[in-house]
Amino acid sequence: MTNAMFERMKPLPFTAPMAIAARLVLLVCGVSGLAGAALADERSDGVTPRIVLAPQAPLARGAEIARAVVYLEAEEADVSLTPGPFLVSPILLRVQGPVFGWLGESEPYPDRHFPELRFFSNGQPVPYTESFRATVGTVDISALLSDAKVSPWLIADTPPFVATEDMPAETRSKLTQAGAMSASGGDYLAQWRAQRTLGVALVPGQTLDMRYRLRPGYALLSLQELGGATLRQRYCLTGSHLQALQKRFGRQVQFVTRYYAMAVGWEGGVPPSARLTVVPQPGVVKVAACTRSAKQAFGMDAAWTDVEAVPDRQSVLHVLTLEPVIP
Repeated sequence: MTNAMFERMKPLPFTAPMAIAARLVLLVCGVSGLAGAALADERSDGVTPRIVLAPQAPLARGAEIARAVVYLEAEEADVSLTPGPFLVSPILLRVQGPVFGWLGESEPYPDRHFPELRFFSNGQPVPYTESFRATVGTVDISALLSDAKVSPWLIADTPPFVATEDMPAETRSKLTQAGAMSASGGDYLAQWRAQRTLGVALVPGQTLDMRYRLRPGYALLSLQELGGATLRQRYCLTGSHLQALQKRFGRQVQFVTRYYAMAVGWEGGVPPSARLTVVPQPGVVKVAACTRSAKQAFGMDAAWTDVEAVPDRQSVLHVLTLEPVIP
């Protein structure tokens, strides 16, 4: 692992509404069983990797993503990015998880550094660089962890134990004095926060595929809560869609609601085309997202296939799924 340090950056916003000319919600029939009933008393904001431009010379002519294709199946995402036809030199990108520390034993997504994320082109692995930045408060301890040969991602373990049995006393003392770990009985627990950054190039004439496991937000929502302004705007829900749900499931129905967010470009580099395919999980009865065309019929009894969706201004594509919980 390289130890080049990158500046700390906030995770992808889960807001940023966008005015959409045409809106669409498709109904997707799934298995009637409720896979998400365990979520009834829980909620999560979810987490997603973001794409930013790496420091580089001014972008060359044609430096844009002409087309993005997103394929969602189960909890896996495949995001394909194709540069414009006039790109003359590679675009250097960074793909980053959020800055995070140990979040407790009940956290559903402790591995927020996306260790499984990989890149491909034409089915072949694409090389990438990897780095991290770890901090305690405002103090950068990245070099200290590297010198001590301590993985920064111990913070994704529960508990976040730091193995010190074979660690030199001087190293253990430095880590403790820096606040990087604290004693707990005869053990030590990680106290830092960290962010993982992957560097990859978008090459002229090639499509770059990014594959990773989704970590969606989720909550149990009523029809009234689904009608809130934020959800209506982000997923282009309308009153008629909510009325159709009420007619089908009744006024007292609640929905296990999952929120997916996939980066398909960098801020200021929104692709003009983003094609979305969704293979729903068992129990899902509705998939919602903003699209450019309202020609598709509401109530479609199939998964979404190659629908032209609309990312927000941060180049994030938002998708919502619903599973009914009928009292």
